[in-house]
Amino acid sequence: MLDVLRAGAAQMVCVGHAVRFFSGGFGQRWPLPHNTGVVLFFILSGFLITYTLIERSKEPSYGFGTFLIERTARIYSGLIPALFLVVIVDGIVLHFVNDRSISFAYNLQTFLANLAMFDSYRGSLSEFSITQWPQFGSATPLWTLAIEWHIYLFVAAIFFMGRKPSAIPLLIPVAILFGQMPSHYIFYPLKADGVGQGLLIAWLLGSYVYFISPHIKVPALAAAGAVVVSIACYLLSTGARAEYKFTSYLALAILLLFLVQASQATRIAAPRVTTAVRFCAGYSFTLYLIHHTLMYAVFVLGYRGHTVAIGMIIISNVVAAAIAIPTEMKHKTIARFLSKLATATADEARRRAAAVLNLLRRRA
Repeated sequence: MLDVLRAGAAQMVCVGHAVRFFSGGFGQRWPLPHNTGVVLFFILSGFLITYTLIERSKEPSYGFGTFLIERTARIYSGLIPALFLVVIVDGIVLHFVNDRSISFAYNLQTFLANLAMFDSYRGSLSEFSITQWPQFGSATPLWTLAIEWHIYLFVAAIFFMGRKPSAIPLLIPVAILFGQMPSHYIFYPLKADGVGQGLLIAWLLGSYVYFISPHIKVPALAAAGAVVVSIACYLLSTGARAEYKFTSYLALAILLLFLVQASQATRIAAPRVTTAVRFCAGYSFTLYLIHHTLMYAVFVLGYRGHTVAIGMIIISNVVAAAIAIPTEMKHKTIARFLSKLATATADEARRRAAAVLNLLRRRA
């Protein structure tokens, strides 16, 4: 069920942008699917990261370093190839069209800033120019990734300070640095129309769903009914560009709660369907990162219409899947490699330190 939400959220963002670019956009009555997909990503992220921290920390060896390695592999396995695709596609677009909206952010400094997750930064360091960067080229969805990355490290630092007090001196600076951006956006939006405000709240609601789910037992039929009601409440209470409101977050968090209940109460999909959903979820992150760039390129070149919108949704999915199979879908393999590399590096550092101490003792 969580894979359904992950894949569905990515498709909502993809379809929402396709309609906006090529089919004239949406009205004001209903929530925009691309904004709704973003919020769902954050709520689902809160649920999954909380699950990871709680369950994995049962292993004595699991600490902040292991969490960082796994999150780095998960995020950068999608981000790095996506950024290079943006370099290529935007480069082609700029060869034909001098589009100021992407050319001003198409440079090495902005590329590196996005790679370091400092685009859209707000906080106590905002006065320094080194933290003031837009999204690279046409990759505007990266603003959400930067916020989510800072939430990861902020929440993990606090979690492990509670679990391992000996790590507090090392993790306090991490919590302070990476708590700036998500804390800022609780009170202020990224854009004047409210986009981006309170995403840490959405994330924490997803975390809360994880904690209360084991204590709530709802029959399958009742859970399915509650899912329908929560969707209806969300649609009726949320208009266009009102997706970044606490009431909207709450409705989507309730939806997640009862979807979890429904999935625990009954088997709702055949094995082949499950495999297909898992595959779609496996490239959902890459789809989220690259679809806007592909669509913007076609939009700038002047193509419009419903057929173009459908075609770009299909193309975005195909390209994302092709990129993700050797990259995003291999993030666990990448994490194991990085873990072995970190262990080997640490062992070598300890060996060298021991050798230096022995040398100093002999000289003394």
